[in-house]
Amino acid sequence: MNQQFDYIVIGAGSAGGLLAARLSEGGQHSVLLLEGGGSHKRLMVSMPAGWGTMTYSKTHSWGHMTEPEPWAGGRSILMPRGKMLGGSSSINGMLYIRGHRQDYADWVAAGALGWSWNELLPYFVRTEDQQRIRNKYHGQGGPLHVADLPSVHPLTHRMILAGQQAGLERVDDFNDGTARGIGTLQVNVRDGRRSSIAVNSIEPAMKRGNLRVITQALVHKINFEGRRATGVTYRIGDGPLQQAGAHNEVLLCAGAIQSPQLLMLSGLGPAEHLREQGIAVLADLPGVGANLQDHCLVPMSWRLRPGVASMNQDFRGLGLLRSVLRYALLRQGPMTSPPSELCGYARSDPALAYNDIQFFGLPVTGEPTLNKGKAPKPDGFAGMTLGPCQVRPFSRGSIQLRAPDATVHPLIRMNYLQDERDRRALLWALRLMRRIAGQAALVDQVESEFRPGPQVQTDQQWLDWLAPHLTTAYHPVGSCRIGHADDPMAVVTPDLKLRQVEGLRVIDASVMPNLICGNTNATAVAIGDKGADLVLGRAALAPIDD
Repeated sequence: MNQQFDYIVIGAGSAGGLLAARLSEGGQHSVLLLEGGGSHKRLMVSMPAGWGTMTYSKTHSWGHMTEPEPWAGGRSILMPRGKMLGGSSSINGMLYIRGHRQDYADWVAAGALGWSWNELLPYFVRTEDQQRIRNKYHGQGGPLHVADLPSVHPLTHRMILAGQQAGLERVDDFNDGTARGIGTLQVNVRDGRRSSIAVNSIEPAMKRGNLRVITQALVHKINFEGRRATGVTYRIGDGPLQQAGAHNEVLLCAGAIQSPQLLMLSGLGPAEHLREQGIAVLADLPGVGANLQDHCLVPMSWRLRPGVASMNQDFRGLGLLRSVLRYALLRQGPMTSPPSELCGYARSDPALAYNDIQFFGLPVTGEPTLNKGKAPKPDGFAGMTLGPCQVRPFSRGSIQLRAPDATVHPLIRMNYLQDERDRRALLWALRLMRRIAGQAALVDQVESEFRPGPQVQTDQQWLDWLAPHLTTAYHPVGSCRIGHADDPMAVVTPDLKLRQVEGLRVIDASVMPNLICGNTNATAVAIGDKGADLVLGRAALAPIDD
């Protein structure tokens, strides 16, 4: 088998899958795409409501766990990352959100020149296949099919009206760079099926003779000659170690957890930590694995009055069987549901320049699993959930090696709520959820607050309650951040090239200097798209001015 390529792409996720597809266009470059997981062609992947089960599945997810989190009651929290073609775009909640333009202004301030909102907007537009909205903020024909929800539950409309009564503006588009108000979400679902990078980018590209895709291929290290990356060492399943060479560049797209892990295994990272692991230091890069960020979420739930319907019954017992049969026959019904039907934004401090609270809502409630390794079971009564998160956290975590071995999961410390400002904002948000649930639009729907219950009032009571309920919103970023060339904590420069070496770039969500105000998949795809232009030396798409 020919093991020499122009480019090697490590990781077939939202960024890497699109990147490999873009690089292989035209046929002039040979590309190897290595994915540690398997195929995405499974019913649980294509069925939108399968996201909940896949989160806990070792077949579909890498199953990373954090170290014990102090503000989560000392619990280790599951960190699902997609383990198949499409990466996390094959297991995520399919919600399409871009964040606030200030997010990207802050990227530029941190050294990410060329990554402002106006400069990245053309890549959002090019990668989108928008089904309804027609304006300069949206595009058609891209690999991310973006559509309105196929159906919206009546209770969701009530929750949105309650948000308006609580003072939030009703909005129709969360993706114009303002991240404000409340309304229904748009999703990456087409004809009742998940629409992902695997389906829309990788599958078509695999028909090209210049792209080779290998699944179940775990990369163990990046190979170097001197300070230039020349290829990779990888293993397919339980087979022997193999090597592949890259004439031009190695492109690391393994995500915010595994990209820093692989860099460190290859001798690129904090020198002292690498020496402790017995790894020869090629480049002392203290920022590798630092600056880790994630959105943490705390769901609250309410029991509904007798006779008020939710979707709990659709995911239990005979109701679940009916839902599955309806999906199998018609691609309709509850099994097309994403994890949220509505989104809202609010500002915990009027002095802030942007809304720092995002919340989600769904007419479903479930028993907390406390990371017992299985998906939550819907409650036996009708209920609704509102779950907020602080979308621009100040707390920072880290990735470190547990062992000098690619098969051993790294140490993940998220440090959720470590910064007091994050705790203050989240407590404000939880009280806002209670205020929304008490509005006139929901008074005749809600019987009582179920989790946590009205007895929780003081800050300390809230903190005590949320400790066993806090969980990830599945948005880890920042562990290989972009920065100025002279910034000692920067891992890559604005062209995504790794500092101190040649022939190696990182192109995935790990390069974000800070989290955006929302879900991260759309931005990861835009990073992959812009990254392709950088690799190929193409002129950047012209900025779109507001």
